[in-house]
Amino acid sequence: MEREHQGCLIGIGMVAVCGVILFVAYKWNIPFLKCVCYLLPALIGSYIGSQYFSNEEQRVKNRFSRRTWSWLVVGFFLLAALLAWLFEGRLW
Repeated sequence: MEREHQGCLIGIGMVAVCGVILFVAYKWNIPFLKCVCYLLPALIGSYIGSQYFSNEEQRVKNRFSRRTWSWLVVGFFLLAALLAWLFEGRLW
């Protein structure tokens, strides 16, 4: 039960960070940060779900390496940049 609570706290913390980033994005009208905040829950959900809401056997079997997570984050930022450019025509 302790791991589930830790995953919940990480999720709450990431939502708070996303809220701050979204506030900054709307205050200074930065399309890239808006798209990052729109896509961030998908990245957070995949991390928390794979770490905290699966049993030990699945966790070991389906664990991503640090390299895979690094590539996911890079792809996440590239997708956010592409969407910001397509929707707004600018990144900043």
